Amino acid sequence: MKILHITPHLGGGVGRALSCLIRRAAAGGSVRHALLCLEQPEKRQAIDAIAAAGCPVTVAPTLAEARAAIDEADIVQVELWNHPEIPRLLCALGPTAMRLLTWCHVSGLGGPRIPPGLSGTPAAIVFTSPCSLQGGFLRAAGQQVAVVSSASVDHMPALSERMPRPVPDGMRIGYVGTLDFSKLHPDFVDFLAELPDKALPVHLYGDNTNQEALEAQCRAIGRSGLLRFHGHVSDIAGALAELDVLAYPLDPAHYGTAENALVEAMAMGVVPVVLDNPAERCIVSDGETGFVVRDKDGFRAALRRLLSDPEECAAMARRASATVRARYTARVMEEEMNAQYRMLMRQARAPFDFHTVFGQTPGDWYLSFQPTGDPHIGAPATAEARKGSVHHFLAKFPGDPDLERWAGETLAGRLVAASFARPKPARRAGMRPRTYLGARP
Repeated sequence: MKILHITPHLGGGVGRALSCLIRRAAAGGSVRHALLCLEQPEKRQAIDAIAAAGCPVTVAPTLAEARAAIDEADIVQVELWNHPEIPRLLCALGPTAMRLLTWCHVSGLGGPRIPPGLSGTPAAIVFTSPCSLQGGFLRAAGQQVAVVSSASVDHMPALSERMPRPVPDGMRIGYVGTLDFSKLHPDFVDFLAELPDKALPVHLYGDNTNQEALEAQCRAIGRSGLLRFHGHVSDIAGALAELDVLAYPLDPAHYGTAENALVEAMAMGVVPVVLDNPAERCIVSDGETGFVVRDKDGFRAALRRLLSDPEECAAMARRASATVRARYTARVMEEEMNAQYRMLMRQARAPFDFHTVFGQTPGDWYLSFQPTGDPHIGAPATAEARKGSVHHFLAKFPGDPDLERWAGETLAGRLVAASFARPKPARRAGMRPRTYLGARP
């Protein structure tokens, strides 16, 4: 059985997940993997690991190369999120027969959504978190839908018995992950504002996006020493081994699902305090493996409780580690995904025309990922240069009139208040689909 993965890139969680899956298959079994990576990789860790496992990898494939790979595959697995390269390639294919599995790496609960055009197609839809099952994504009766987490902690070192620190002063609080406000709660500093001096600083590991903004917020409340920025670290396990508590308040509208940073922290015995968001409450059991709280007061109370009771913190740390180390493994991921492959192989190849899923033009493709299909209601990353924003799409498809207009109506990360009705140009009626592959043949 040959699986062809189509992914925009191999960074972050998707790179780690595919690396785990492919390396497991290389150790034995009947499943073979190949991969089309649609962009040149910025970081080579995942792609090098995949290639070392003997998996064929084609970077920035031509349309002819993509068609040939799809024809050879038993199953085509699209790693789906709101990246413009996905609809660019799939729509350029034209009507194509395949067995299609979409592994959705966004929750679809807010923005970005999972394109509703997938509903009713012969595609197998696999979510990365059970929280996606709560959404309004409608599917046709009999459509194959499942959940397979893309998180695994196999790469984390074994956790030795962690002894509680002798006094609360020794406990360390930290945060691991992106500091981008498309994910991080915009009131992050305020959640931590009442921590006692003995618990400071809060250690931040990850890219330093928004460092200046967060430092300014700290100065505004008179707590310039509240945060310490460590930036990106290659030894994340070593960093987590120095922490006792993970302060992890994410924006309630965030797009995440598997939450690798959260799962890795728990594996290392770092007790999480999270907000009652859909993805987090599928991972953390309140009062058992961490605290799930409703608001800022609850968040502060949970931090105070952990700081005041190191023994409870240590017991919760052991439970958290044992739970995620049993649940989030490459073996579990492989077994669950292989079960989806076997079910899909019972079906014949079906014809797909992805214009019916995404639309005809780059503007349509952008809208297919927007909640309610409204350009005014985007993901939190609406005005960013990347992350599936209108600017990201425009950079890929310069000159598209709809994208140019919507990009011009964003200001400092917010859409201009004045609303407009999107016209339906006559060019759409009866028009042949256009190919947007730039200079690629």
